[in-house]
Amino acid sequence: MVETAHPLVQEKFSQGLTYDQYMATIRYGQNEFEGHYRAFQLPPEDARFFQELVRQRGPIRVLAIGEDWCPDVHRGLPVMAHIARAAGLEYRIFPRDKNMDLMDLYLNQGKFMSIPVFAFFDRDWSPLGQWIERPAAANQWMQKTRQELAHLPQQAARDERRRRRAALEAEWRQEIVRELRELLAPALP
Repeated sequence: MVETAHPLVQEKFSQGLTYDQYMATIRYGQNEFEGHYRAFQLPPEDARFFQELVRQRGPIRVLAIGEDWCPDVHRGLPVMAHIARAAGLEYRIFPRDKNMDLMDLYLNQGKFMSIPVFAFFDRDWSPLGQWIERPAAANQWMQKTRQELAHLPQQAARDERRRRRAALEAEWRQEIVRELRELLAPALP
C-alpha cells in the first residue's frame, strides 16, 4: 500500500500562501526575511537536483509551516523560496498559530511545535519527507555555545550568541539545502 498525505494536507494545501503572499502579510522580521533572501544564492548543482526531482516525481508540493517572529523561519523560508523558484515546486506557507491542525501532524520528536516545517509530496501526494526547524549543525552549535556562555548573565549570553550566529548564517542556509537534498535523494531512481 502506498502512503499518501494526510487528508487534511490535501484539503488545505491550495489555501496556503505563496512566498510572496506570505511576505505581504507578515508583521515582524521583514528585514530579516529580505536579508536572508538577498544573501542566498542557490548553487547550480543544487538547482539541478531539485529540477530533476520535479522531472522524475513532479509536480512536487512543499507545505511549509512558520511564524514571522521566528529566526529559524527567517532563514528557512527564503531558502525554500529560492529552491521552489529554481525548480518549479508548488510551495505553500501556513502560519503555525492559525493552523494548529496542520502543526499537530508535524511535531518535532512528536511533541514540539518547532518551525519551520517543510513537508514534501509528489504528484500523487506520496510523502517524500519532512524537515523541521534548523540544520543539525546549527543545533550542535547552539548547544555548544550555550555551554560556553553559561557563565555570562542571561542578556550578555543572548547578545553574544546573536553576534556569533550572524557569522554562521550563510553556512546554515547552505546546510539547509544539503539536508534537504539528503532527505529527498531516495525519491530519485
